[in-house]
Amino acid sequence: MKALRIIFFVLLVVALVLAGMSLVFAPKGFPEGSKTDQRAALRDYPVQSESIDLRDESRVTQANKDVPEKAGRALAGFVFFPHSETASQKRFPLVIYSHGFSSSHKGGEYLGRYLAGLGFVVAMVDFPLTNMYAEGGPFVKDVVNQPADVSFLIDTLLERSQREGDVLSGLIDPERIGAMGVSLGGFTSTLLAYHPTMGDPRVDAAISIAGPSSLFTERFFASRSLPFMMIGGTYDVLVPYETNAAPIQSKAPDAWLLSIEGGAHTAFSGPAAAFRFLDNVDVIGCWAVLRNTEGDLDEPWYDLLGDESIGINQKDRPVLCEDPVPENAMNVVQQQWITQVAVGAFFEMTLSSDPQKQGLAREFLANSFASEIAEVQVSTPADGLISALGGTE
Repeated sequence: MKALRIIFFVLLVVALVLAGMSLVFAPKGFPEGSKTDQRAALRDYPVQSESIDLRDESRVTQANKDVPEKAGRALAGFVFFPHSETASQKRFPLVIYSHGFSSSHKGGEYLGRYLAGLGFVVAMVDFPLTNMYAEGGPFVKDVVNQPADVSFLIDTLLERSQREGDVLSGLIDPERIGAMGVSLGGFTSTLLAYHPTMGDPRVDAAISIAGPSSLFTERFFASRSLPFMMIGGTYDVLVPYETNAAPIQSKAPDAWLLSIEGGAHTAFSGPAAAFRFLDNVDVIGCWAVLRNTEGDLDEPWYDLLGDESIGINQKDRPVLCEDPVPENAMNVVQQQWITQVAVGAFFEMTLSSDPQKQGLAREFLANSFASEIAEVQVSTPADGLISALGGTE
């Protein structure tokens, strides 16, 4: 009995400490009544979720350190979707979230739930060898196999949408598909959108959140024309903003660039919210990534993606945590709220079947967002074109 009291007391203290930290390190939120605040609170549908546990038997999981090659590629995670009587009479866009290196699908759950409430079916899984629990440890080069994992996931969900009696029956519109991801998942989404052989032509719009892009040349983005958004934080030391996000519009004419002043790389992953008391959560991200990539990047591997003929700069070198981690980064939860709003508006603008919603979302992204939130800067494709041409008279 005494032991139970001690356990209860310890748990109570922990709960009180966490509650106190939540108050002290609370995000400032958005201006009351602003369009940003209204968008953050949008929820058109109740949200339902279902766990998924899939296996692509047509491919193998490559050997990883001491772990031998395995038959098939296991993909487990969740699908979030609108759930109501009216929702069952509609078809919704499908969006696939890809997680970052040494992370998991849980990093995107906050985005999945928000998008599902707006009227999207959102799926996310753990990739076999880049997730944090991968046997043998996370292996970055397996990213070359992830676009095919996403295509398999799209195939599976579209088939379920056509199956009578399935919880997803009739919910997905196969003509409206988006891809998004954080870090290596953003890289995966970029490959899905533009790579001539790894890409999936069913992807109609894509978002890379702090995804590596310095190795992609203008030729890479010329393979297709589709709406694309890069979201980057200026305090990112894992995928530096200045060499990845900032130049994107000089290479991709269709790209939107959303910059978050003081935004950190690791803060884009949902579970990082628990560490919002840190000056910059990239201290954790750098530790995890450097520990798990030790030796993996010593030899060039961009040849697995292609060469200059398709827009891959094989001389590019990834820069990981070489600069000091800046202090006083943006509150993690605030950064995630900004990201939610940005992702929701972009996919409404590009994948909604409602012209009014499309127009309102575009107007918000192009004009209202940055004017209301000082830490946000938005450059439209037209802005990027003007910048690339050297401005106007």
